Amino acid sequence: MSKLCRYFPVEMWCFILLTLLTGVLSSIRKGPSNSVKKVGDTVQLICKTDTNSCEGIDWTKMEGSQSGTAFYRSAYGQLNPKKFANYVVSSDARDGCIVTISNLSLTDSGVFTCSEERNQIEEKKNAVLLVIEASPCSPRVLDAEIAKGDSVSISCSVNLHSDYIKPSSVQLVWLNSNFSLRSIASNESASSNLTLPYSSKAEQNETLRFRCSLSLSVNQDGTLYDQSSPNIEICSFPTRTVLYPVTEIKFNENQEQFAKGETVLCKAEGHPPPAYEWKDKAEKVVSNVESYTITEKSSPGDVFECTAKNSVKGVPHSISKSLIVVTEFLETKALGTELSSASSPVTPTGLLVAIVGLLLYEI
Repeated sequence: MSKLCRYFPVEMWCFILLTLLTGVLSSIRKGPSNSVKKVGDTVQLICKTDTNSCEGIDWTKMEGSQSGTAFYRSAYGQLNPKKFANYVVSSDARDGCIVTISNLSLTDSGVFTCSEERNQIEEKKNAVLLVIEASPCSPRVLDAEIAKGDSVSISCSVNLHSDYIKPSSVQLVWLNSNFSLRSIASNESASSNLTLPYSSKAEQNETLRFRCSLSLSVNQDGTLYDQSSPNIEICSFPTRTVLYPVTEIKFNENQEQFAKGETVLCKAEGHPPPAYEWKDKAEKVVSNVESYTITEKSSPGDVFECTAKNSVKGVPHSISKSLIVVTEFLETKALGTELSSASSPVTPTGLLVAIVGLLLYEI
């Protein structure tokens, strides 16, 4: 409330009168947003104003129970350049007054306030900045090849130490393909490293995409930041698909009987994907792909063999399955075709074509 209102018997009427006389009491439309960043990152704290500039705007940083240290005043520009050497305050035609802090350190954590005073009425907008220190994943590099049954042991850690901001809840989570593997939570003041180990045995048909993520919430005076922050990636490993040897071969989805002229698909599971080889009864290679068409020269009882091969961590693996050509299936199909042709009705068009052909032949 303006000091001028002290001389009026009814302060509310004075407040309304000043509003009408001076227009909008503050040009601040939106204050900076709460942020959680990692050491070394860059952050921008934006104070949106009607003037789209830093005119009349002051910036302060509160550290713990201190009243706050001003590092920018509209009338003087940037202050205390030695302490705030990595702070740059600038005007933006779209956003207003922006504080850019580069190469963040743990000591940059604090409560930041953009304020403006008009007619002795001060408007303030606060935001929490929490800087965390994330350690690389351990081990730094995950094995390029992980086979079924291999043990996978990994760990991640984060330093949440801050003299100024105390998270009210912390959760560190290992994720694999968006599924939570294991988590640890702490409601104590996070003043030391949090470490989260994870260990398991690799399973067949599993895709490993390990990512360690942090989520937390911060309360400043019970109201300033009472919400969970977005998940922050602490560290991650590149995607790995578990290797495993070739398994059971199937022909045309478990079909049992085959005939001459029929195409057979040989399919086996495995990673890396298996290579295929077909051999005839003389053990001559007749195909190097997963499908093979039985030739018309084949005889009943002929045997063909499909072999699927792959290699897991340098160890070769293979599995084979044979098929036998049967005659009944082929003869039944042929007989059915002949009967179908013989029983086809004679159409007028077919009869006319036959007569014309006969006349041409006689000529």
